[in-house]
Amino acid sequence: MATGQKIAGVDIIVKVGSPSIAIGGQSGCTINRSMNVIETTDKTSNGWVTKIGGIKEWSTELDSFMVIGDAGYKALSDAFKNRTEIDVEVAIGGITFKGKALLSDFPIEAPQDDAVTFTITLEGTGELVETTEVA
Repeated sequence: MATGQKIAGVDIIVKVGSPSIAIGGQSGCTINRSMNVIETTDKTSNGWVTKIGGIKEWSTELDSFMVIGDAGYKALSDAFKNRTEIDVEVAIGGITFKGKALLSDFPIEAPQDDAVTFTITLEGTGELVETTEVA
């Protein structure tokens, strides 16, 4: 991908399992990364708040249409039922994010006048490794 080129969201696919399998019917995803910020203000900070970085965490949220017989959905369902970690991989324009996660939320929506969808929340259980493709 050329430097400065914009990235279309439609090109981003979340994969799970080992070996990795694309989740069918994907319509959107979000990668959340956060860090606990610890206040360290003391009497010598001249009236200014000081802070340091603490522990970090990550999660991924995914919206998808239900696809009959989809292997990605089955991998998610099995990990949820068995309460086991699942490998997660997301590639965004030459940057790949990989980590292990647990499914904390897995609702299925079936409205009368719309397609059946599901949403997942994958909560990271360690580092989210970010690698950049070398051109």
